[in-house]
Amino acid sequence: MITIPAHDASDDEWYEYGQKSCELLKPHLADFLTDRFSYKPRYVKQMLWRSGSTISAFTRKYDLYFRAFGRPQDFWPRECIILARLMFKEQRVGHGRDLVETFVKLAPEFGYQFLAIECANKNAAAFGKRMGFTPHEDGRHWVGSISDIQQALGASHRESLVSRER
Repeated sequence: MITIPAHDASDDEWYEYGQKSCELLKPHLADFLTDRFSYKPRYVKQMLWRSGSTISAFTRKYDLYFRAFGRPQDFWPRECIILARLMFKEQRVGHGRDLVETFVKLAPEFGYQFLAIECANKNAAAFGKRMGFTPHEDGRHWVGSISDIQQALGASHRESLVSRER
């Protein structure tokens, strides 16, 4: 576990922390992608890279891009992972939900308290709303605290169990 900088630490300290965090998040993301899709671990690791405090992963089945602990804006808290691009070829089968759930589970280890969706289209906005995110800039961006997202994940899990029983 790495130590999160003080909230008022310099941008350089936060950038360094973001770089370290992304390097440590990479194997978790590789495990998620390997388990979720039928690619071999070696292939997933080749298609997953870090540049500064960002992580990217691209194949025919997904296109993902995340930023960690960037400079805060009015609606981006400092302790935030930004889901800048979250696209899956197969939609509405739970890939995004399960990825968000993975990020929620990892939050205590890495110290982020928020997830954000950047430049949301109509589908991403609907996803953000279901996952407990709050809209900013007329729904262009969405931010959710880890606790709000956990509640939404629990509620959607309970709803799916009820619908299966019917």
